[in-house]
Amino acid sequence: MPKKSYGETVEKRVKRLFEVLLDYVAHCQCEDNDWGVKLALGEEEKLLQVKTNVAALVRLAEQKGEKLTKDQVRDAISHYLADYLGILRDERHENEKQGCEEWRFSLTLWAKCGDKTTNLTKFSEEWHKRRSEPSKKAVTKPEATAQSSPQPLTTSGLVDTQLPPVRRWQGRREELQELQTALGNDHLRLIEITAAGGYGKTALARKFTDQLTADWPVLWVNFNQPYPLAQFGRWLLEELKQNYDEKWNDGQLIDAISKGLTAKPCLLVLNNLETVLTAPVNLVYQQFLQKWLNTESSSKLLVTSREQLEFPVNLQDYYYSWPLKGLKEADAMRYVTEDHGLTGSDEELAQFVDKMGGHPLLMELVCSLMKDKFGKGVSVTESQNLGLNMFDVEGYHRDTETCVREVITASLARLSKEFRESLTRLSVLRENFDDRLAQGLIPEITEEDLRYLARLSLLQEFPPEYNVKRRQFQFLPLISMVVQDQANPEILRSAHQLALDCYLAHLPVPPWESLEDLKEYLEAFHHAGELGEWQLAYDILNEDRGGEEKNKSVNSFLDLQGFYRKQADHYEQVIAGSQREQVCYRNSLSYLGSCYRSLGQYEKAIAFNQQCLDISKEMEDWQGVAISLGNLGFCYKSLGKYDKAIAYHQQYHDISEEIGDRRGVAISLGNMGSCYYSLGQYEKAIALNQKDHNISKEISNRQGVARSLGNLGVCYDSLGEHEKAISHFQQYHDISDEIGDRRGVAFSLYNMGEALIKLEQYSEAESKIQASLVISQEINFKYLTAHNLRVLAEIFHKTNRPQLALSHCQQALKLCQELGIPLVKYCEELLGQIQVTLDNN
Repeated sequence: MPKKSYGETVEKRVKRLFEVLLDYVAHCQCEDNDWGVKLALGEEEKLLQVKTNVAALVRLAEQKGEKLTKDQVRDAISHYLADYLGILRDERHENEKQGCEEWRFSLTLWAKCGDKTTNLTKFSEEWHKRRSEPSKKAVTKPEATAQSSPQPLTTSGLVDTQLPPVRRWQGRREELQELQTALGNDHLRLIEITAAGGYGKTALARKFTDQLTADWPVLWVNFNQPYPLAQFGRWLLEELKQNYDEKWNDGQLIDAISKGLTAKPCLLVLNNLETVLTAPVNLVYQQFLQKWLNTESSSKLLVTSREQLEFPVNLQDYYYSWPLKGLKEADAMRYVTEDHGLTGSDEELAQFVDKMGGHPLLMELVCSLMKDKFGKGVSVTESQNLGLNMFDVEGYHRDTETCVREVITASLARLSKEFRESLTRLSVLRENFDDRLAQGLIPEITEEDLRYLARLSLLQEFPPEYNVKRRQFQFLPLISMVVQDQANPEILRSAHQLALDCYLAHLPVPPWESLEDLKEYLEAFHHAGELGEWQLAYDILNEDRGGEEKNKSVNSFLDLQGFYRKQADHYEQVIAGSQREQVCYRNSLSYLGSCYRSLGQYEKAIAFNQQCLDISKEMEDWQGVAISLGNLGFCYKSLGKYDKAIAYHQQYHDISEEIGDRRGVAISLGNMGSCYYSLGQYEKAIALNQKDHNISKEISNRQGVARSLGNLGVCYDSLGEHEKAISHFQQYHDISDEIGDRRGVAFSLYNMGEALIKLEQYSEAESKIQASLVISQEINFKYLTAHNLRVLAEIFHKTNRPQLALSHCQQALKLCQELGIPLVKYCEELLGQIQVTLDNN
């Protein structure tokens, strides 16, 4: 059986359902009610007995602001609360369980039901405790023995949001007060801390946010990678509980981020922003920041960066930049003596810290080097014996970053060959790591070895969380850069190979719930790319992982969950690194075509599919030729060029038939049927869709069976056979729901809504279309979203709600114009009718 996901997203969802039940018992009389949830308390209020059904729990959660699907509720009660946490007991008899949506269960609580805080705290502790067990998270290679089984890995999620540690702290009172004053200035919208590497920008920001009251919610992101704006924006909008659409262009996404921050006031910390300011994504982040300075909001941005931001003169009043300097002399002396235990007279200490300009990282590295070389309690006068120019040459001054490099080089020189090589190997890891991941690259390394490197300030150390999450380590960017600059390229290559092998040994099997569950796959893709193994990188995304639909492969998940831009980013990397004759090159062209078609960028999609077609013909890859022709047909149908689309689908059909690809034959028949339907040739469309249905059934392609039922239903609906159409749509819906095809579920609901309108069952039709709209927006499917908005406008118009009709029709029209689809004409006609109604009222 495939293993479940136990990531942060799933934990939050299950915990929220648990919390909803606690809240509900606190605010009701524990008896039958309109919600369909019956509760009772027993055993000193630590036993909660529940009688309900899945649909009722979905409604109850939604009333509390939590949108859960039936499958998610079933999973929560049958697996996560019962099997994983062990607090739920199913009270039903065996004969009641099979296919039953009714539930009777008891929840054993950690504290009395009214003590919500303790129960939620214990929930998290138990979840993390159980998650730390290897069998809950990862699958190892089949050949691994019980003694040598690798442990699960720990990496970060969509973006790095881990708060950095502040191990030692002295002074900075004026700086903290300055930041507090800036935060309280209603006129300022962006506060920036700038300095070269190692001055403590991040530590200052962390210390400052720790001192804030609950009035200032803090969102923190570390730019340790040049995250595309779409990736950062998706994370931020999800944190703000705002809608996100993968098809937004940069301008639309920037508008949405600004509106989201305005709707949910907070302090957003952008740590190490220079990573994106010096990358190709620079311009779009500059646009975001300028847009923000033009936005009136209670939220504020706090930026740390080596590079000072530049803005037009008219925006500079909304922006405050604080150039961070070294520690004051007295604070630096306390740092050296109290935090590092070095000794000396006041004069000697003052000379020592002044030589380093009070630079925190430089002092950290030098003090660590001195303790390692001369022992604890050493006098600062011993710095003359370190062999460093900054102490040997009178009046010697250089920029601090060059001095830091010199000290790092000296620290590396003192390491044994084994430790230097270990540090080099670890430097290829992009994310935080623990000792188990480190052992994948250096089998003999221990946690104590990593802590020794942290004591030398060559690594950052993060303490364990909840006493179960293992100790984490990470490189400061400047130290990683110096280590790799001095590294043997062969050792770096070998380290990438070991990292790749380690991640491949710990790939979580489906089902997957969020991008966080794919971390190991995406890190493996990165290391394969660093090695130039682009066919392998491609295979990591596309290999069948044993699940269905979104769980079939990483690529399927990214596609069906709407991560089109991330998907495109990966395939663009494959194309840039691979050779034209490789399978991964032309297949990536095909996938890029599909990504851009999903994003509504049809001309770009056509260009990629045409390239794939041309190369597939040259290579005599006839299946590739057929698929490219089919994809081109899809694009032209979306643009309303039906005759051209039919010509492409006919070629797709003929080649698929020649090479014996029955699935391709079925798909091409269905696609031609859809085109003939759009041309009003319903009988021809029915004949083609029936053939598609028959073949799909013969080859057990359930998605094809569902799709063909939907297409047949559309035809019957247009012929006036509405009841027959609804029957087909219901079958389409049920199969799509069973196989987890959310796009199919959304289409079937939309189709049922259209048919019900013709039967003048407007209330039921509205319910179906609203349900379809919710799903289409969740999976970022703009094409169907536009159709849903138009049909809702039609329902509101027919039921005498002209203002609602107007707003929905305007939204639909705007979306259609953006996509360039034929629905524009119908929206414009409906808009005219609505306007007449409004004028007559």
